[in-house]
Amino acid sequence: MIKNKLPKILSRSILIILLSSCSLFEEDTGITDTYTFLSSSLSSLSSVLVYYPEFYSSSTPVVYLLNGWGASASAWGSGMNLAKEAHNRDIIFVSLSAGVNTYTNDPTHSNENYKDYVLEVVSKVENEYDIDIDYQSRAICGISNGGGGALFILSEHPDSFMAAGSLSGSVYSGMTNYANFADRGVRIDIGTTDGQLNQCRWLHDKLIEEKIDHEYYEHPGEHDWDFWSIYAPEQFNFLEAIIGAE
Repeated sequence: MIKNKLPKILSRSILIILLSSCSLFEEDTGITDTYTFLSSSLSSLSSVLVYYPEFYSSSTPVVYLLNGWGASASAWGSGMNLAKEAHNRDIIFVSLSAGVNTYTNDPTHSNENYKDYVLEVVSKVENEYDIDIDYQSRAICGISNGGGGALFILSEHPDSFMAAGSLSGSVYSGMTNYANFADRGVRIDIGTTDGQLNQCRWLHDKLIEEKIDHEYYEHPGEHDWDFWSIYAPEQFNFLEAIIGAE
């Protein structure tokens, strides 16, 4: 009896190995890549993380993710599976950081032009990965300092992005071009026990005063990944609905 069963057992094992090698038993969860380039805005080498579906086209939408104060470009990816998000949504995510700087240009330091750096990343990444899109297929989103930066950069460059999202975002004092939010998507999420709450409430009231359509939400939560891991996907839903491929 053992002789009769053995070939069947071996055949089944071989079949499982063959199917596994064809990835039939593995879920495609997207690809994570590090892209390094010489930044003219920072006068130094810089690296960003790119998360993309295995099969994407030149028209695949892109969301640029700005990290918080002092966080590296990998911080977004440490709190959630961005490669899987890219695969599931058919969207490319690019994560970058300004380190211990705001996402603005410093007129006193020629190597700290972080507003220009964000736009440079857009140009470099889309060229490197053969992406050919315009602002209507591009969004920007940030956490904490990055949230403030995302809204600030949209206010300065509405020709580059169709929407912006802020998670627990700070409010940049230099942001004044509220009219540039017109016909653009803006969403703000903030925790009710977050130290940035009053800033976000002020910005919410200011946008109402300026008659700017936007989405604003207060939720239970603090300034941490327990909060961001819940509401980052909701931010992505909002952005995807605006820039997603038809």
